[in-house]
Amino acid sequence: MTTVLLHTAQTAPKMERTQPKVQVVRGGRHGLNRARQLASSTLSVLAVALLLGLVVSVVYSQARITELNGEINDTKTQLTAAQSEYDYLSTQMSNITSRTNLQQVAEGQLGLVPLDPSQVTYVQLEDQSVIEKSTSSAELLLSDVRTAALDLLGSLNP
Repeated sequence: MTTVLLHTAQTAPKMERTQPKVQVVRGGRHGLNRARQLASSTLSVLAVALLLGLVVSVVYSQARITELNGEINDTKTQLTAAQSEYDYLSTQMSNITSRTNLQQVAEGQLGLVPLDPSQVTYVQLEDQSVIEKSTSSAELLLSDVRTAALDLLGSLNP
């Protein structure tokens, strides 16, 4: 038996392997990326906290405004009631103090009579005029006794 070796002219393609260039740097981009991520996270948390604070303050402001509007409405209601009562009392006061009402009360309840113009005497005094009332000693004595009696009664009645 004979063995035949065939030799072919074909050769397998050569593959060249290139080595990547690697450079070692202390800290590198890895540490920088971590710092950037931390700063980004912190900024996001701050933004959310700020937004949440603004929302809470707006809600609180609206609640306070609603509360104050309620107080204003209550005060307006009280003011309207007070003005109404004032108007009623002013009308009653005007009715009571009117000339015709006073005359009716004076004549009806107190029994007074209208003034007769013939009973009125007008006296005109000059700048130097003086009116002197002469009193006798008996009138002075009676006046003093009357004053003393009234004082005595006043001191007995507290």
